[in-house]
Amino acid sequence: MKTKTIFSVILSAFIASTAISCADMLDTDSESVVLEDRNTLNHTYDTVYSLLGIFQRMQAIADRTVVLGEIRGDLVTVTDNVSEDLRDLYRFDFANLSNDNKFADPIDYYAVINNCNYFLANADTTFYRNQQSVFLKEYISVLSLRAWTYLQLAQVYGRVYFVDKPITSGDQADESKWDLVNIKELATRLARDFEDRFMYSASESKLPHFTLGGNDNDNGKKSQSHKSENMIVPVRLILGDLYLWAEEYAKAATYYYEYLYYNGNAIPTGTATLYWNGATFAKLGDDTYSGNFGEKATPIAYIAMESEKYAGTTSNLPNIFNSTEDNHYYPQLTYSKAMVKLSARQQFCYHRINALSGVSLPIYEDKRLQTSDLLRGDLRLQSIFEIKAAKEGNQNKTNQNSSRQTLKKINSEKICLYRTDLVYLRLAEALNRAGMPNVAFGILKYGLTSEFIEDSISQTERNKLVELGIVDDIASFFPYSYFDQGYYELYQFNTDGSNAYINNDKENPINSDYTKYRQSSKTAYNQIGIHSRGSGDAAINEYYRIKVTNPGPDALTDTIRAVEEMIIDEMALETCFEGYRFGDLMRVSMHRASDAGYPGAGGESDNDFLATRVASRDGATLDDPYAGRDNALYDLLLGTNPTGFNKNWFLRFVDTKD
Repeated sequence: MKTKTIFSVILSAFIASTAISCADMLDTDSESVVLEDRNTLNHTYDTVYSLLGIFQRMQAIADRTVVLGEIRGDLVTVTDNVSEDLRDLYRFDFANLSNDNKFADPIDYYAVINNCNYFLANADTTFYRNQQSVFLKEYISVLSLRAWTYLQLAQVYGRVYFVDKPITSGDQADESKWDLVNIKELATRLARDFEDRFMYSASESKLPHFTLGGNDNDNGKKSQSHKSENMIVPVRLILGDLYLWAEEYAKAATYYYEYLYYNGNAIPTGTATLYWNGATFAKLGDDTYSGNFGEKATPIAYIAMESEKYAGTTSNLPNIFNSTEDNHYYPQLTYSKAMVKLSARQQFCYHRINALSGVSLPIYEDKRLQTSDLLRGDLRLQSIFEIKAAKEGNQNKTNQNSSRQTLKKINSEKICLYRTDLVYLRLAEALNRAGMPNVAFGILKYGLTSEFIEDSISQTERNKLVELGIVDDIASFFPYSYFDQGYYELYQFNTDGSNAYINNDKENPINSDYTKYRQSSKTAYNQIGIHSRGSGDAAINEYYRIKVTNPGPDALTDTIRAVEEMIIDEMALETCFEGYRFGDLMRVSMHRASDAGYPGAGGESDNDFLATRVASRDGATLDDPYAGRDNALYDLLLGTNPTGFNKNWFLRFVDTKD
C-alpha cells in the first residue's frame, strides 16, 4: 500500500475545499451563500447547495460510467484512431494501466460517496414543519445517489472499500479500517441500510424541486435546462437494482413493479417503433424510436453536464463515439461484429391484415433482399447508429475522415442513468429468476396487461406473483384499465423440450398443439413487447419463442435460462452503448452460478457465460455468435477458477494494483 492512499487524497481535497463550489449550470437564482462554521445541515441553503455539490461531483464519473460499461462488454470495438487509454481498457490490460489513464482512478467515485456520507451524517432530519421532516426528501435523494455510485464503483473494481461515514480526518483515511466487499455483499448492505434508516414510501413522491441550466452560451445558444427530479435516482429503482445484485429476486421485482405502477401512477412502455413501409421490405417506414434519445429526450434519471468547457465539466462521449470537428471526424469506438450480427440475426415480422377477410397474418423479412446487416432483422441499430460519407466539399481534406459516424443515443448534456425500457428489462430479469419465466417473456413479446396475464400465463405463475408479495392480488398486476396491450391476435406456441409453454386457452390448459386466432377491436394502446421496438410485431412472430437447446436436470431452470438468454440479447438490442452491458453480463453470470447441476454452477459466477461473449465480440457471424473467438482473451476472462469472480474483469485501485 502506497503512502498516498485513495482516502488520503479524498481527505486532502475535502479539507482544501472551504465551501461548495457550483459550476455555471449549477448556479441558482438566489444570492451566494456562505455556510456557517458548523457541521449540521439544518437550513434550506445548506441542503440544496450540498446536493448541488454532489451533482457536480457526479459529473466527473459520468463519461467513464458509460465507457467502462461498454468497452469491457461485447457490443463495441475500437477503431484505428482509439486513444491508448481506451485501447488498454479494451485489451483488459488492467494490471498494467498507466497511472495517468483517465479511467483508472477511483477517487472521483469516492469523492461522490464522501460528499454523500457527509450530508447523511449532518443533515438534520429531526427538523419538522407542518408535521413533515423538512429535509427528508434531500436525505433520501442523497442516499439513493450514494447507492448508485457505489454500484458503479463495484462494477468497475470488483471489490470496494465500504465507507459509510465521511472521511474528515487522517485516522479515518486509513483503508485498513474499512471492509473490502464484493458487489453482492455491497448491494445487500446498502439495501439493508435503506430499510434501517427510514420508511421510504411516505416520501417517495416528494423529491427536491428546482431548475438548473438554461443559460446563454457565448455562441448564441442556450444550455439545456434540468429539473432536479430528473437528476435523482428514484428510491424504488435503486432498491430494485440493489436487490437484483443481491440476488433477492422477488424483492427486486416488487420495487421495479411498484415504480411502474404505484397508486395508479402507471408508466407503460409506449409504442415507439420502427417499421418497413409494407410487406416488400424495400423501403423503411416511420421511425418513432430514435426520438427516445437526443436533446429532446428526458430520461427518468441522468447526470447533467455542462454545455461549454468554460462552465465546468463537459462530456467527451461525442468525441469517443461520434465524428466531430475536434477529432477530425475519426471516432474511437464503434459497434462490434457481435452487436451487428445479433441485430441482423433477429427475424423481422410484418403484421399484415387481409382487407377483405380481416384475417391477420405474419410476414417475415427475407434477409436475402438486404445488402446491409443493419437492415437485416432488428432495425434499432440502424436507427440510432448512422454512418455516412462526408459532404463532397470535405472529402478531400487530408486530415479528416471521409466517413461520418453518429450515435444518436448520445446527449452530451444528459448522461442517462435510467429510462423506462431499462426498468422493464430489469423487471423481466428479476421475474424470470424469481421463477416466473413466462411472465418475464411476456415483457419481451407482448407487453404486460392483466388481460394477458389471465389469458396466457399458467395459474402456477399467477399464484407465485401473489405468494412472493409482488402484488396483493393478480388483478392489480398491470391492470387492463391502464396498460392496453397492442396486438391483433395471439398465437399459441410451445417451448422446445421444457413443457413450460405460454397458454392462451384458459378452457383447455393441457392440449396446446394448435394456433389460436383472436381478433382485437382495440384502436389505441400503450403497451407493447420490448422486442417490437425494432423487430416488427413480436406478438405474432412465431419464431420469437422460448427455445431450450441444452436441457438440464430441471425443466423450470431450463426455461429460466432460455428466457435469460433472450433477455440478455434484448438488453443488447435496446440499451446498447448506454453503459450497462458489462454489468448485465456480470449479473447473469452471477445468477447462473446458482443453477445446481449446470456447467459453471457452484460458486460466485459462471465465468464462461461472460468470457464467451466478450471474447467473440470481433469474430461473430450471422450464423454463429461465438465464431472467431479470441481464445487468449477467453482464457483471461475465464480465469483459473471458472466459478469465482475473476480479477481480470476489473480495474485495480491505482495505489495497490491488486
